[in-house]
Amino acid sequence: MKTLLLASAALLFTVPAAAQTPEVPLGRLTDAARPTAYRLALTIDPTQPRFTGHTEIDTQVARATRSLYLHGNDLNVARVIATAGQRTLTARYTQVDASGVARLDFDGALPAGRVTLTFDYDAPFMTGSEGLYRAKVGDDWYAWTQFEPIDARRMFPSFDEPGFKTPFTLTITAPTAQKVFANTPEIAHGTAGGGLTVHKFAASKPLPTYLVALAVGAFDVVPGNAPANAVRKTALPYSAIATKGQAARLQLAASEGPKILALHEDYFGIPYPFEKLDQIASPVMSGAMENAGLVTYNDTLLLLSPDAPARQRSDFGMVVAHELAHQWFGDLVTPTWWTDIWLNESFAEWAGNRVGELWQPGLGTEVGQLAEALAAMDTDSQSVGRPIRQEIKRSDEVSSAFDSITYQKGGQVLTMVERYLGPDRFRRGVQYHLNRFRYGNADANDFFASMAKGSGDAGIVPVFRSFVEQTGVPVISIRQDGTGWRVTQARYRPIGVAAVAPQTWNVPICARQGEVRSCTLLTGATGTLALKGSGLAVPNADGAGYWRYSLDDAGWQTLMAGAAALPAREAMAAADSLWSDFTAGNASFARVVSSARILADHRERSATLLLPSAIDGVERFGLTPAADAGLRRLAADLSLPRLRSLGALKLTTGAYAGEETGQSQLRQSLVSYAAFVAKDAEVRRQLTTAAQASLAGNAQALDPSYRAVAFVAAVQDLGVPFMDQLRTALLASTDPLFRQQAVRALGAADTPAAVTRALALTEDQALQSSERVSMLRTLPTRPIGRDAVFARLQQNFEAIAGTIPAFSRPRLPLSFAGYCSADKAAAVEALFRPKLAILGGGALELGQTLDAINQCVALKAAKGAEIEAVLTKAQ
Repeated sequence: MKTLLLASAALLFTVPAAAQTPEVPLGRLTDAARPTAYRLALTIDPTQPRFTGHTEIDTQVARATRSLYLHGNDLNVARVIATAGQRTLTARYTQVDASGVARLDFDGALPAGRVTLTFDYDAPFMTGSEGLYRAKVGDDWYAWTQFEPIDARRMFPSFDEPGFKTPFTLTITAPTAQKVFANTPEIAHGTAGGGLTVHKFAASKPLPTYLVALAVGAFDVVPGNAPANAVRKTALPYSAIATKGQAARLQLAASEGPKILALHEDYFGIPYPFEKLDQIASPVMSGAMENAGLVTYNDTLLLLSPDAPARQRSDFGMVVAHELAHQWFGDLVTPTWWTDIWLNESFAEWAGNRVGELWQPGLGTEVGQLAEALAAMDTDSQSVGRPIRQEIKRSDEVSSAFDSITYQKGGQVLTMVERYLGPDRFRRGVQYHLNRFRYGNADANDFFASMAKGSGDAGIVPVFRSFVEQTGVPVISIRQDGTGWRVTQARYRPIGVAAVAPQTWNVPICARQGEVRSCTLLTGATGTLALKGSGLAVPNADGAGYWRYSLDDAGWQTLMAGAAALPAREAMAAADSLWSDFTAGNASFARVVSSARILADHRERSATLLLPSAIDGVERFGLTPAADAGLRRLAADLSLPRLRSLGALKLTTGAYAGEETGQSQLRQSLVSYAAFVAKDAEVRRQLTTAAQASLAGNAQALDPSYRAVAFVAAVQDLGVPFMDQLRTALLASTDPLFRQQAVRALGAADTPAAVTRALALTEDQALQSSERVSMLRTLPTRPIGRDAVFARLQQNFEAIAGTIPAFSRPRLPLSFAGYCSADKAAAVEALFRPKLAILGGGALELGQTLDAINQCVALKAAKGAEIEAVLTKAQ
């Protein structure tokens, strides 16, 4: 699953928790029973508020019992029977915990052996992307599913854990005019009467509950073509699916999805492991989900216009590659339990970025991957954190495992290991693992053993374990030692982060000098690295390592003098390490600023703007007017000359058609930085004028690549009147990208009146539920919006939290990590700590939020005067 964080409503508040006893399994179920097959028959009419279901579960019962625990969340169960041979027992069904734990109490002893459990029930459709949810799009109602991690239990009674893989057979009765899709091909259909049709689907390969999927509605279907190749000897049924009227925007998914799939097949050496592949869009979906045979995406990820911006094309390629990688890592081989969900997500992140770059090299997937990994290091450096492999004991801990540590840290660790081992040996290990556990389950120890045997290098296991099983980022202090380096490792600790016991990792340290790459494996606190090339020596060759480095000032001066000519990933790693050395109390702020000026000439946008974006963060300190003016002047120096060097700014549609993608993306990033950090009046005027003209009906006035930034500038400069025009245009639009850009712009309000209007829009039922929550998530990214949302939560916490699906709700505290005062930290603590039960988790996220605020406070105290002095001189 590729997450975009928050989405919409759930039932945690309406399901009373029974008095808990120690035997209620709030994490893994016991070994009392194990499912062996499911047969699901559902009647689904998306125009109605509820659906009905009949579920049969073939179950192996370990020992005679009068009760069993399984899962079901807000299911109105009318009848339960258990059939064991010729004997039938009835049971009473009781939901005993709000997380969806249920107990069956039988009217006699259920014997050991094979038993079939049969349930008849009905349940509500959800409105956000959880369980079986529905939405109205245009004049039509649709239904989709989103079950990961623990929401299958909202659609059917189940043993809702990843370790239980079984075949599923689905029969779906739906209105005759609507199309129905599931994981497997439809094998029969017939009339059910009353305007309904019965659709029967083939039994699936063994799947966990979270990968079961279906969709019902008046969909457009565009068939693609997944031809046979060297790995898969036969053609594969393939299609792209979306709501009515979107067929034209499905063309890229129909033509390019099979190409991305073939790149994975070539790497894994294993044919796509399921019977067909449908890719389906949903306007409510948050991110994307790797359901076997029926992969679901947010509309903006799958529906692209012919003039789609490079960023949207890049997101398409990366996310499709991520979800299709899951067909092997996650679907073919599934973790035994949520503790090892990193085996799914880290590999999908790594493989998705790898294949995205192969699919269209010019879109910048590789530098985007590193930028996300560097951001994950900030999270990993906090006092409160978690390792990639975190033991999950309770269901309310599961959602915390779907974060940047699992995805981006995990993906970067895999990149580091692959570069250290060599791509061929790494690939052999991956292929060995997938073949060893195909259609089954595996845990971390299984994976480590597979990589050792498949790669032929058992020494890689301690490297994996040192990064996967402990929290934190290594920082490598580098000092010149003759012709080489003396290196020392420790845990990176920024100012404000509490000291911990000494840590070491097995760190593959690679440097580049000229064209020569030199590596060593640092297993202790200190070591040496012999450099074998000539010229500038660059730590962290290709930016592949999951570590930061620290130099003395002379070392930084030498490295940064040549930074503008470094390859993009190495320049990004250097900029990140310099900023981190500053926030740890080592490098000076003056060195940071001088290096930002050097990197302003780098050809790649992420390298150009990494340090300027970090510098902009000091605005949280509450600068004096002189320092604030200096910050704006510095931001102008770092953006406007480079922007002008690219030519006169033209915002009209197609103005830069045919231009090299990297240069186009650099210009777009510079425009955004100049508008919102430098606050350049002329750039903002151009953006605002183009936004007004676009909404007035001039289709050529504003290219989609600049629409997002122009809408934000117009919301901020023109206020409520423009916001109301934008809302009208949003509701009239069927373009998912336009709608997303409009929603995010509305959430960027930064005046009292505009924020009040935006808060009202978060309750506007004319918007999709996911759009309302996106606005709620965007508002706290600016100080005035953050205060307004916080105040609203203080007034009505449960109602607001209830608009967010259970999976995303524990992340709500992180919306307030941008505060920078002890008083605000205390207020956040006071608001959220008593409400963690309502959030269904969130202790980790609250701790990270408080830590981020306290770090800011400590950095301001330690470096505020230095920052003020440097910025004041920049006027």
